[in-house]
Amino acid sequence: MLFKSAKKAANLPSHPCAARQAAQVVAGLAWSLASLSAAAPPPSAAALIARLKRPVPATTAYTEVRFLHQLTRPLILHGELDYGGADKLRKRVDMPYRETTEISGGRVTMTRAGRASRHFELERAPELKALMDGFSALLGGDAVALQSLYTLSLVDNAANWKLTLTPRDAILAAHLRDFIIDGAKAEPRCFTLRQNNGDASVMLLGTLAATKLPQPTTPAALATVCRAGP
Repeated sequence: MLFKSAKKAANLPSHPCAARQAAQVVAGLAWSLASLSAAAPPPSAAALIARLKRPVPATTAYTEVRFLHQLTRPLILHGELDYGGADKLRKRVDMPYRETTEISGGRVTMTRAGRASRHFELERAPELKALMDGFSALLGGDAVALQSLYTLSLVDNAANWKLTLTPRDAILAAHLRDFIIDGAKAEPRCFTLRQNNGDASVMLLGTLAATKLPQPTTPAALATVCRAGP
């Protein structure tokens, strides 16, 4: 017989239990292949992330512009970021008010002048935890860890580069559209978070933090600043 039945040719089990076991094996193999794919960042992105690794502690000034649908104009904050390692990050706001947010050992402490401090577990804020994990992987130069959390897309040319991180986690992806890092050579210039509800935050880093903001201050105008640099 020239053509065997597909069942015999593939040697597939005919018993229902065996069929279910075979399906589980196939599903397990598919999951393993997907995991391997997620663990292997694109070579160009991996090389860039390796260059972004920072010794600890690392400190940088920032200017953050928040676009919130509840506000008629952007909220502009000035302060400093302190990266202390894989689970340590402090964000200090100096203007227009004074506030400090510290993440350490899985706990978050928020302190604002004139108010009682707030304390909570990082696990209670999945979006903040995912962003903290991504930030740590980025500044730790860990491309594999970053790839496990986000899909990476890199646009690179001689003058500058743009790395876009899209959340893999469905819960996070329901809120966060993407996380964009603009920079040149081994220096990140801007961190941009875009949410699915239209809100966004653009953080200008280092020397760019002292640059006069474009008028009017819009996401598109800031994107141009982030690409061009100081």
